[in-house]
Amino acid sequence: MDDNFLMINDISEVAVASNLSEFHFFRSFKQAFGITTYQYILNKKLELARRMLQDKDTSVTTIASICNFPDLFTFSKAFKRRFGTSPSQFQKDSI
Repeated sequence: MDDNFLMINDISEVAVASNLSEFHFFRSFKQAFGITTYQYILNKKLELARRMLQDKDTSVTTIASICNFPDLFTFSKAFKRRFGTSPSQFQKDSI
């Protein structure tokens, strides 16, 4: 999951690749990591986006697309919820 998190469109694909039922995979994952698979993937995308935003030459829209968010609004909302600031403000404040 860590190596291919940007290419995962449906978490059930990971369960199948792990030779587990979806239910067992989801339950086992949450038990092991304390968060859902969706939250785990979202956190990976947001951490990548945070690192990319430090490069002021890449637009917020481009970063949202690279990180596989469906649209800019969804990306901005998730980023602000996680980091407490908008992606554009974070990018402006980055050194």
